[in-house]
Amino acid sequence: MSQKFKIFVKDIILILASIFFSIFILPFFLVLFVCPRYVYRKIVIFFAAHFKPWLYTPLSLNDCIVVWDDYHGRPRNSCCGVFYLKGRPAFADVVGRVEKLVEGRPELSCSLARWMSVYFWKKCEDFSLSNHFSQNDISDPDKFSEFAVGLIDQGYPPENPLWELIYFPNYAHSEYGTMSAILLRFHHTLGDAIAYMALMRDLCDQNPTVDEEMDKILKTLRVRFSLSPWQKLCYVTKLIFVTPSQAVYYYLKGITSQMIPMPRSKTKYTASIPGVTHVSTLLDISVLKSISKKTGVKVTSIIHAGVTGAMRRMILERGGRADGDLSTIYVLPKTNHPGSMTNNSFGMPLISPMTPEPSQAARLARISKQFDHLLVSPLFLGMMSLADLTGLINDTFGLTTWPWPPVASFIHSNFAFVGEPMKLFGHVAEIGIIYSGLQAGGQHLCLATTSYNGKLGIQLTGSRAIFPERADLRKISDYIREEFEILGNHGDEV
Repeated sequence: MSQKFKIFVKDIILILASIFFSIFILPFFLVLFVCPRYVYRKIVIFFAAHFKPWLYTPLSLNDCIVVWDDYHGRPRNSCCGVFYLKGRPAFADVVGRVEKLVEGRPELSCSLARWMSVYFWKKCEDFSLSNHFSQNDISDPDKFSEFAVGLIDQGYPPENPLWELIYFPNYAHSEYGTMSAILLRFHHTLGDAIAYMALMRDLCDQNPTVDEEMDKILKTLRVRFSLSPWQKLCYVTKLIFVTPSQAVYYYLKGITSQMIPMPRSKTKYTASIPGVTHVSTLLDISVLKSISKKTGVKVTSIIHAGVTGAMRRMILERGGRADGDLSTIYVLPKTNHPGSMTNNSFGMPLISPMTPEPSQAARLARISKQFDHLLVSPLFLGMMSLADLTGLINDTFGLTTWPWPPVASFIHSNFAFVGEPMKLFGHVAEIGIIYSGLQAGGQHLCLATTSYNGKLGIQLTGSRAIFPERADLRKISDYIREEFEILGNHGDEV
């Protein structure tokens, strides 16, 4: 039996399984569980607002996607963001700014609570800023990196808000030309990348230009495409009869896609080592803009094409098969994102073949078409609904740790902040670096690409079971650079 025929049979089985689930299981699940549970949740929230004043606000369904995490042990859904400052603000000034930040964001003084099987933010009666804001005198780059990586899966104190901010007045980075750094760690139940930028915007100096940039980002998310009456009818029909099966199909494709194999030199000892490794590197964003100008393809597609090509090379190098699928959970903000403290994002599955493509340019063209189609298709709404459904299930069963299988080869989060860099007491926040958690589903690699102040930051967080050394992750970032170089040299073939 040829390999192509095996892949064909596998796809047919997945299609039939997704259709069967959508027709014979999903309707009963929605009627017998989802609808009653959703109504019950609304009733509890209504009574909580009138009879439980100590409960500040309920968690959104998207917040509940990661509510099952081991908060006080080894959380998988924390995120550390570091801004490197050109100057060295006074500690007392930073304290005053953080106090105003907490006053303007009540969630920052709340802890998780559960009442009548629904999650809420509860006001902390004994909240103290000193438990969440501190100063650290680390000045050595290696020690700083080790410290930041250790925070990724470090537990939070019980009955306390899920965040902390640390000021490093003595951490000078010669490569960036900076003199100090600010680190903010928070759990994803508090917010996503846009929420993080909103927090940093409030912490930094007021700047109308920065506010306008954030407004542009939110308006871009809320752009509505125009459809003719016939197109609207087709869209709604597809949303009802096709999208449920399609969403299940993509989910099953992710589960059955190729994962990153263990390194061939792996021993039983290294396989049992807990924790994560992290690598970050910077590229000049003008390189990607040059490729975009040459190819006519958006920078977002170029970034993902480079990442996909690098991951395929890594899987093959580790002994993976040159067939099947390479699946990515591409993190996107919802179209109704308020721009405030909330985890209002979801995962969109992107499938690429492991079989060789004609060239990197051909891969870029395919990914660009995939983006253009998915972002205006009913599948976009289908995956948003699936995220809400996952949150509703987690809200129902509480802190139970689910043995989720890996739902993709890796997770890719991409965020762009195009505009003037932020400042803290007049000191420019020159560079921003993200230390992301591994997220749900037993994932072994989370890759974050961030565009800020003319630089593209490539940040990789990997499980030490798969990437025991930083050099293992560094190889992926080097591959991404090489993919961009090839696209720059042969982009006119797109």
